[in-house]
This record gives sequence, structure tokens and C-alpha cells, in this order.
Amino acid sequence: MKQLFIVGSGGFSKQVIEIVEKNNEQKQIYNLVGLVDDDKEKQKSEVLGYKILGTTDFLHEYSKVNKVYGVIAISNTKIRKQLASKLNNVEWINLIHPDAILTKYMKLGKGNVISGGVVINPDCKLGNHCHLNIGTTLGHDVKLSDYVTVMPGSRISGNVHLKRNTLVGTGSTIIQNITINENTMLGAGTVIIKDTERNGLYVGVPGQKIKDLESN
Repeated sequence: MKQLFIVGSGGFSKQVIEIVEKNNEQKQIYNLVGLVDDDKEKQKSEVLGYKILGTTDFLHEYSKVNKVYGVIAISNTKIRKQLASKLNNVEWINLIHPDAILTKYMKLGKGNVISGGVVINPDCKLGNHCHLNIGTTLGHDVKLSDYVTVMPGSRISGNVHLKRNTLVGTGSTIIQNITINENTMLGAGTVIIKDTERNGLYVGVPGQKIKDLESN
């Protein structure tokens, strides 16, 4: 079996653990060795019975001499990007919940997490280290660049492009033929009806930019 580590031990790690277990119920693929987290106060504690074994420095050194598979369970796009770069000896897996509905006409990069209830339609493309949370739907021809996070219950219509380091808040809606530019954050329930500028926080119906964000 593949020796799997989860990076991050926050709330989302619980969902990731369950996805691993659900996959193993169908076929024993992964030996979930444990988790790593850079929060010193969490060391030697557990998440759903799985131990936090050390920091990302430990995993970085361990992966130099051992075949290691991993997935990053951290929603923050900036941190996810930094850790993916740091842990360059880890082989990142795509972790897909068995209850997700995925077209066979799609392309996946690596390190993606696709939760239960997600629906992905034909000709979608996901880059690397994207998170699609519970109940998210992607229409046809949707493109996600690297390090995109989509929170639960969001609806993304056809021909939408989510560029790098974007975060779509819970229950948001993006109509068709829209580009969400780099480092954009959508607050919960936001409805986007036109292209966004990069490095901005958008909220409301329709979505309006209310704050500039630092470039990642």
C-alpha cells in the first residue's frame, strides 16, 4: 500500500481522512501513516485517531530517503502553495471521494482533493493542489488553475476560469463565461456576474470588490 501523509491537521483534515478511509473500503490503497503540522502545540496529538507525527520539516527529511505520498489539507491557498514547493520529494496524490460524480472527459493535475457530492461536467480541467469542497458543482469547460479552493455548496457555471490562488466562499455562484483573476477571494454567498480584478475581496449580490489583497 502507498504510505500516505496528510499535511495539516485543521478541520479539513477530518474530511480528508474520511475520503482516504472511504477509498480504502473499496480497495486497500493507502496506509495512512499520520499527519504533519507546523503548529508546535499540536505535536503528538491526534485527529480522528491518527497521530500528528511532526512538522513539515520532519516530512521533508523523511521523504528524502523514503517513498512518500501526500495530500495537503489546508484551505489557505498561499500556505498550500508554499508547502507544495517545500515538500518537493513528496508524490502528491489526487484524493477523490467515492460519492463525487466526475465526468470521464476531464483532466486532473496532482494533489487535488475532491469531496463528497461534488459534480464535475465534461471538459473541465483542474491544475495542481485544488480543493473542491462538499456539494460543489462545475459546469462544462470550467478551468481551475493551481491552488484554487472552492468552499461547500458553490455553483460554477460553464466556461468559467478560476485563476491561481483564488478562493470561492461557501455557497457562491459564478455565472457562465467569467474569469476570476489571480488571488481573488469571494465571500460566502457572493454572486459573480462579471470578470474580477486580481488581488481583490468580493462580496454581495452582485459581487463587488471591497478590499485589495496582497499579491501571492
